Amino acid sequence: MPSLRVAAAQLDVAFGDARANLAAVLAALEQAAVQGAKLVVFPECALTGYCFTSLEEAREAALTLDGPVVSALVDACRRLGVLAVTGLVERDGDRIHNTAVLTGPDGLVGRYRKCHLPVLGVDRFATAGDPPLEPFDTPFARLGVGICYDGSFPELSRVLKLRGAQILLLPTNWPEKAQVSAEFQPIVRAHENHVHFVAVNRVGTERGFTFIGQSKIIDCTGRVLARAGSDRPEVLVADLDPAAADCNRVVYSAGEYEIDRVGHRRPELYGPLTR
Repeated sequence: MPSLRVAAAQLDVAFGDARANLAAVLAALEQAAVQGAKLVVFPECALTGYCFTSLEEAREAALTLDGPVVSALVDACRRLGVLAVTGLVERDGDRIHNTAVLTGPDGLVGRYRKCHLPVLGVDRFATAGDPPLEPFDTPFARLGVGICYDGSFPELSRVLKLRGAQILLLPTNWPEKAQVSAEFQPIVRAHENHVHFVAVNRVGTERGFTFIGQSKIIDCTGRVLARAGSDRPEVLVADLDPAAADCNRVVYSAGEYEIDRVGHRRPELYGPLTR
């Protein structure tokens, strides 16, 4: 696969206003496409907001995946020839999910529902996802998706890597008390798994929470290629080589200094992780 230009679209989000949020997402999608990006990643709950105080309130603002907002995303992706990963609160009957949708020129490619739910915001009322942890196979790269708190559980990133993910995408809503996560977690996950990593946070305030930005695009060596600030919307772009993430054996000096973070694992020692 050739080099892939990826964009991280760090946005402010209007609480409960899907129309305004869709306009901001589409504008950022255009901006990223002009810069040559073929994959654009948006924050967690970018289309709906996050800080809901009841299930009923969240249901009222939640979106269905066959509705006009997601259709507008598909239309934009088709026109621009890009893939987009966008966060929203999804309504599925009486339940809601914290969901990231992957849309592209051919329509809705797939969805990921957040698996690990903190006692915070809409996650207090959401139903946890229980998907097979499989990457999405796209024309550009094999993409693994998590959402925010999922990144605190290294097992999720490792499983996606072992199943062939070349780029891990993490839409987030990291508030002020998540500074350590924003600063270090994406770098560590990229480095320990030899996988590219795109973490996209939001900025602004919502119902007493201030979100701290610091979105990052990181290559599979753990090197930060692009980094956003903490207080304003930005669209970052960087070029990633998806195939480089498949070359797990890193040879600094043959026979003297070699690293393989997949091949050197000892799975027979890790049984307690699943008990």
